[in-house]
Amino acid sequence: MSFMSRISSFFGGASQRAHAFGGGSRAYDAGSYDSREMGEWNPGINHPDGEINMTRDRIVARARDLDRNNPIISGGVDRRAETVVGARIRPEFQPAFEAMGRTADWADDWATAAENEFHIWAYNSRKICDVERHSQFGGLVETAYRHWWVDGEACAAIYQLDRGGTYQTAVKLIDPDRLSNPDGMADNSLLANGNRVVGGVELDRHGAPVAYHIRVKHPAEMQAGEGAFRWERIVLETKMGRPQFVHAYQRKRAEQRRGVSKLVSSMKKTKMFDRYDNAELEAALLNAINAFFIESAAPTADVAQMFAPTGGDQDRGWNLEKQLDYRRKNRIKVSGTQVIHGLPGEKFSPLKAERPSANYPEFQATGLRSIAAAFGLSYPQLSQNWADINYSSARTLLNEIWRGLLHDRWLFTQAFCTPICSAWLEEAVAIGKVKVPGGALNFYRWRDALCLYEWMGPGRGSIDPKKESEASDLDLAAGRTNLALEAADRGLDRRQVLMGLARDRKLREKFGIAEPVPPQKGAGRPSGDDEDNDARDARERAGEDA
Repeated sequence: MSFMSRISSFFGGASQRAHAFGGGSRAYDAGSYDSREMGEWNPGINHPDGEINMTRDRIVARARDLDRNNPIISGGVDRRAETVVGARIRPEFQPAFEAMGRTADWADDWATAAENEFHIWAYNSRKICDVERHSQFGGLVETAYRHWWVDGEACAAIYQLDRGGTYQTAVKLIDPDRLSNPDGMADNSLLANGNRVVGGVELDRHGAPVAYHIRVKHPAEMQAGEGAFRWERIVLETKMGRPQFVHAYQRKRAEQRRGVSKLVSSMKKTKMFDRYDNAELEAALLNAINAFFIESAAPTADVAQMFAPTGGDQDRGWNLEKQLDYRRKNRIKVSGTQVIHGLPGEKFSPLKAERPSANYPEFQATGLRSIAAAFGLSYPQLSQNWADINYSSARTLLNEIWRGLLHDRWLFTQAFCTPICSAWLEEAVAIGKVKVPGGALNFYRWRDALCLYEWMGPGRGSIDPKKESEASDLDLAAGRTNLALEAADRGLDRRQVLMGLARDRKLREKFGIAEPVPPQKGAGRPSGDDEDNDARDARERAGEDA
């Protein structure tokens, strides 16, 4: 054997041995390119900005169209907005008092004073917190959340306007469509100051946002004029750190600069389901309107001739027009009931009601479950169909869904509400409405310790108020919870609860009314109080007295 043959044999054998040890296929089926399941599935890898920005406008336009015209999507967005933020969202100030060398009593007093001042600014009847004077703070936040969900992002600019009120801080919501690269520049273009711009977001050399480029007018606004081709540069914050612009969106990938609609994953199926739903409805309506059809033995040409306009000597006979005119003037009735007299060779046949399809309810439920999963809601919440829900399943659904809603509330409020509240707090300290240890200038020293908030929205709700209240009382007595947590779970402020109890006590003393006595365990009808909730649900469905 020659020298080259020995080399070829060696490497060839090594290749065969490696093939034998490693196998003839890839370690992961997901990496296969020749299988029936994976062969035609070849998505590309792209930068997150490339994935989003190239088709952002089309996705948003479709998402808004679904929100406008699809009742399921519109209702789902309403459910999320009213549950996650609601109309009266408020901050609970939680200063890091230990880091400031202060006591818990000081923190409670300071938080109470700050929350009272915030409430005056946010919910006064003049709506001075809104640049456009349209909404109170809760309304601004709810509108922003709708942008967050449908568009994938929410934007706002923070101004200082002198309107004769105590505070000058005011918020203007910005449609995300107006956030764009100035003069139609391509993404990652360099500006004169050396910063890059991506999707209207100006980035420094570290990739951190420093400013936002906003069209003066919406590109589709009627008679926008030159405003649609002029941009305003708004910095993220002042040199002192006061927020000037808010851009809230949820990141799905690192280096992502713009948000994407939360409806994007279900949009295709939603549209297909919408078309099928409309087709079933139209077919059912057609069946309802057209109850009969006429069968005729006449050829098509003869029928066409019968329906042709009459005129001339050839039509002087007993033509269709004369027959119809005769029948209109000489109707046949039997005991007051009209009898339709058909033409020769005709007979009436009833249409069979074949719509909606027998599989339609099951298909509709499957489609709604898919949409509900994308919404982070349960099927009964989205469809408003609670027919098959008992206590156990309702409680399970509520617990699972509630965690997701609280997660979304935290992400959204920290991204959108916290910067706005911090800008307001800076002004409140500067004008002396909220005191800071050491004077107003110490606000900048303790800013990070003071600007900590938990945003309180609507409560979770209750499935069985009696049993859940008893469980809450047990946890309070055992020290596993406190009034603040229990009140927050119901969307209440513990201070307002305690103040209300104190006022109630004074009024009872004034009018000589005894204090209410807690109900004794086991009082009332046993079947209503002690029986299993699922058994009670079954009894109520059977029509028995609950």
